[in-house]
Amino acid sequence: AEMARVLADSNHVPLHRLSLLVHSVSIMHKSLDNMPEDENWKALTRNSTNLRVYIMAFDVKSDDMLRILKPSIPLERIHFDSYITCVSGAVVDLISRQYDKFLTHFILMNDVIDMSGFPDLSDNRNEDPLVLLAWRCTRLSLLAVHGYTVWAHNLIAIARLRGSDLKVLEVTEESIDFDQGELADQ
Repeated sequence: AEMARVLADSNHVPLHRLSLLVHSVSIMHKSLDNMPEDENWKALTRNSTNLRVYIMAFDVKSDDMLRILKPSIPLERIHFDSYITCVSGAVVDLISRQYDKFLTHFILMNDVIDMSGFPDLSDNRNEDPLVLLAWRCTRLSLLAVHGYTVWAHNLIAIARLRGSDLKVLEVTEESIDFDQGELADQ
């Protein structure tokens, strides 16, 4: 929060890019109480109107991400990489609602070894958070998903929603799943 206040000072040259690394180890040793609040981000973007933020999160719990992701962050790119924890559909949904104007890159990687299969972000809901992300985030040009279940029909929906604006759609073959009705049609 203090860094954001200093950078928001009009005496500083406006920022264009801010890259943030959030790691579970650093969260264990430091409190999230000193994270910038929404008013800090608003002040920073007033002085740096072209600011875009890139967040790389390693093994960060969804609850912690919900505390970090403030509405006024001009989030352009986010990269989740997990070896222990998994990102929740709620976090993906929040990202698609809060950062629809800026988000261009969304990378979701899960290396958790679980014999019961990959986690499914949709949690058996009708709306898949990745489809909603593709629908809401009109600037999305890169979507990469590894180690999470992506239903084949949702993958098609994502590709259709973003069309040729989606320059990279990267999903590991093992992540793609089919409904039983779809398998019968294949």
